[in-house]
Amino acid sequence: MAKAATDEELREMAGHRGLKLVKSRRRKPGVGDYGKLGLTDAAGNPLLGIGTQGLEASAQDVEAYLRAGAARNWKASAETTPAAPAPKARRAGNGSDNPDLEPPIRPRANRRSVKQPEPLSRRHSEEQNKAENRPRARLKPAADEAASVRSASRSSDRRSKPAPLPVPKLVIRAAKTSDAEALVPLVRQLSGVRLDKLGVARNLKAAMKADAGMVIAECGEVVGCCHWVVIPTIQNGLVGRLTLLLVAQAHRRKGIATALVDEAVTLLRKAGCTRLEAMSDIEVRNAHNFFRTLKFEQTSYRFARSIGRE
Repeated sequence: MAKAATDEELREMAGHRGLKLVKSRRRKPGVGDYGKLGLTDAAGNPLLGIGTQGLEASAQDVEAYLRAGAARNWKASAETTPAAPAPKARRAGNGSDNPDLEPPIRPRANRRSVKQPEPLSRRHSEEQNKAENRPRARLKPAADEAASVRSASRSSDRRSKPAPLPVPKLVIRAAKTSDAEALVPLVRQLSGVRLDKLGVARNLKAAMKADAGMVIAECGEVVGCCHWVVIPTIQNGLVGRLTLLLVAQAHRRKGIATALVDEAVTLLRKAGCTRLEAMSDIEVRNAHNFFRTLKFEQTSYRFARSIGRE
């Protein structure tokens, strides 16, 4: 006995014939049209098993209907297909009385005048080979193309920007009389000082003749100075006193003042000094805190007055 078709098989058979399988929505056996099926056409018009009280056809009924319809369609198609014509018989021999029969030997065509068309399959294969051998343009993904654009932009930026200039090295050296002009803007940072080039040069020359010393800080230009004197005292012996310590405002907080003081300490030790004092201008900002960071202690007040010629 043949196995009954399932609902899915019936639905597929109906779809092949342009029909729709309708299945009952009842889920409780024995209630209404539980387990019943029906068929409609593509527009939803009922064809089989659809009554006023619900579905009425079984799976066997639907399968028989669909198979019978398939047989009818096959028979109709076979009846409407025309029969193939019978082949014409050829008669052997060099001649023929029937003008419809082709002669056994055909006249040779002129090869120069008639050019045989090239087989389509051969032309297709040659065109395909040419297309495969032709170099193909490589399509970049959007991410690769964006990355290449950014890389080119960065490369152009690097080319357009000039190379940074090397930072001049800090040099601490002994002062010279030719440094007078460069020292003018430095000493004018002090309150009440309005010396010009000649005034600075005069004082620098006199200081270099005394028992004193002075160093200059250069960083491409003169950016700082430190001057000291050696004072013999009764209570402390030789004392080194810093009388001037200045750094250009644009070059402060770079360790230049500390380097100047270190150089002064080295030279004063060689001169026999065992104590170092510093004179700090009240008007120079953060000067006092700077000396405190170098472990200077405030031990006295400094008093001064003018004793110019009467």
